[in-house]
Amino acid sequence: MLNKRYAPITAAVVILLVIAAVGYTRTKAKTDMPVRILFKNNGGNVIFSHLVHHRNYQIACAKCHHEMTSEQDKALACGSCHPVSFDEQYVENHKSSFPEKKYCIQCHHIEYEHLIFDHDEHIEFADDNCQACHHGEDIEPEPGQCSECHEDMESDEIPSLAMAAHKRCQSCHEDMFDQGLTSCTTCHQAVDMTQYSGDFSSCGQCHDVKTKDLVLERMNAFHEQCMDCHEREGKGPYGENSCFKCHIR
Repeated sequence: MLNKRYAPITAAVVILLVIAAVGYTRTKAKTDMPVRILFKNNGGNVIFSHLVHHRNYQIACAKCHHEMTSEQDKALACGSCHPVSFDEQYVENHKSSFPEKKYCIQCHHIEYEHLIFDHDEHIEFADDNCQACHHGEDIEPEPGQCSECHEDMESDEIPSLAMAAHKRCQSCHEDMFDQGLTSCTTCHQAVDMTQYSGDFSSCGQCHDVKTKDLVLERMNAFHEQCMDCHEREGKGPYGENSCFKCHIR
């Protein structure tokens, strides 16, 4: 008699447990797809309806998460690449922002190993005048390896190895340097970056612009991505007088 009295309660508890378990597992499966994202900003916080843009507007992930090269790639948080401020703290911490190292080559797009340089040919071309490339006797009594004095990083007194070598080479090979980065493989053997596992060179070794200008800071990245899309589609807020439509005062 007692069991029959509590049977409905027991059944109800079991049903609720099943519903809770199903809800929990489904919620866990969707954690990679946030419903809304809060962006904190001094000009007013922004609540971004992530799910609406993806589900209702049918915008593919790779349209915004441009680091994705296939549907199997994991969409990264924008802050993984675009910092609030491009400072030393970001440079140090961003290394742990990626699930695997393959994402590194999105920005660290090339490395070089062996230098293609025929020393004997240059001696012949310089007509045995070593000082055409090497310093005079006041700096080095006998011609030596450039790396004996010049290191990978520059100091206050001595330019980096790359900077010193490029300056010397450019004095004769102006035509190559006029081509910019596209001519690097004339002298440098490029590495297959999909198989690369070493350290990455600093951006400034190849790019003349400041490193922070190579990667958009987060606010500029969002403004460019969001407003360009809105303007292109003719929908949503864009333009100088639309700030209040996204930013909450």
